[in-house]
Amino acid sequence: MTKRDVVFLVADAGMEQMLRGFLGRPGVHRSVRCGPFGFDPREDLFVAQTKDPGVYGTARELLRPFESLHRRAVVMLDADWDGSPGAQAIRDHVEKSLDGVWEQSAVVVIDPELEAWVWQDNPNVAEALKCDTDFRTILADSGHWPYDRLKPPDPKAALKYLQRRHRADGSKAAFRRLAEKISVKHCQDAAFNHLCDHLRAWFPENS
Repeated sequence: MTKRDVVFLVADAGMEQMLRGFLGRPGVHRSVRCGPFGFDPREDLFVAQTKDPGVYGTARELLRPFESLHRRAVVMLDADWDGSPGAQAIRDHVEKSLDGVWEQSAVVVIDPELEAWVWQDNPNVAEALKCDTDFRTILADSGHWPYDRLKPPDPKAALKYLQRRHRADGSKAAFRRLAEKISVKHCQDAAFNHLCDHLRAWFPENS
């Protein structure tokens, strides 16, 4: 049996929706500048019921059913949760647990949390969140996103502020809408770029 390209193990439904939107959009490989690869969320995307701590502690066991079905594995979780040892320690621990098990694997630790992927100074953000187009000014004036920072210091607090004060849509579906239009070129998030770098290495452009 021919194995599928990649299985994605994620820690929550927000990450699931983000990947559904990003990897499911037409021409995603051209945006990432990688070669085509197969992605079917029904077969290649698994949401852990144990959330971030469970993914941290049992990623190898959670992925075991997919070892005979997929060639590669991506594990995705947040860095910010009760008892977290920090982003680098999380990455080191999960990478070690997968070493020698998978042909190729990547551990994507979002620091501090998924909301960090939301924020770009881009009109697509306002459209996805269904909020005011001047959200950047609103968040700067409120102190949630100073003009000299690439991202809000607390990405989740910034989103909650727009939800509370400006009726922004902070649902999981908003993550999917945003990911369908997110700018790969202008994304400054290290974890997102880490994922894209692996996709380029695994599936070289024009190969």
